[in-house]
Amino acid sequence: MTHLDNLKEAARQQIAHLLPNGIFDEFDQLNSRMLIAVTCLQRGLKDLAYPLFQSIAEHGPADNENRHFAYVRSLVEMAEMDAEKEDFAQAEEKMDTALREFPESMGYMMSRVHLEVYLTYYRYRLGKKEAAYAGLEEIIRREEKRFRELGPEDGRNLAGPGLSYAIHQLALFHGEDGNWKQAVEVFRRLRDTVSEVDEESWGQGESLAEQGRYAEAYQHMEESVSYHAG
Repeated sequence: MTHLDNLKEAARQQIAHLLPNGIFDEFDQLNSRMLIAVTCLQRGLKDLAYPLFQSIAEHGPADNENRHFAYVRSLVEMAEMDAEKEDFAQAEEKMDTALREFPESMGYMMSRVHLEVYLTYYRYRLGKKEAAYAGLEEIIRREEKRFRELGPEDGRNLAGPGLSYAIHQLALFHGEDGNWKQAVEVFRRLRDTVSEVDEESWGQGESLAEQGRYAEAYQHMEESVSYHAG
């Protein structure tokens, strides 16, 4: 048996009961294999999911939209698993490729903005801090413009989640580098992008900032907002 056959049989034993009958008979079809890989991932079977995604990604980009989606998603899922193992070089390479190949029509499936933020995080962890900071600033400028163009309500609903996530990550970078005053200043930009703010906690944060207690101020501000982080 080939390595792929072994993966197929291992996955069959673990998750066949969770999937439609006959799905393993369609294993050569990349979209069916993608469903098997995603199910493995959802069940926490990452040692099976990763090589299955890898076997899909090895086919490269495709003219067929569904196969191309499978290619890009496989790269994204592998990048995230690489990052979990702190293999940020592999994570960066895969996510960078995924974003270059990311079709606009895939936006309903996963947030491109969140993936762009992940990429800056991988670069930060690799010591490429200048590129990480610059990348986030560019994302934020672009998404703030989109937010303004959409108007407050649509902006919060459509642009808000990705924009909030990017602002939050930039503030975290500043905090991790010990620049808590800058972290607070950046985080203030997040307030208008979310629909709910605990005014009391935010006010406590502002009061602490006035006293120059920026790390504590940041903690209060961070706790005062809630949004979907990805």
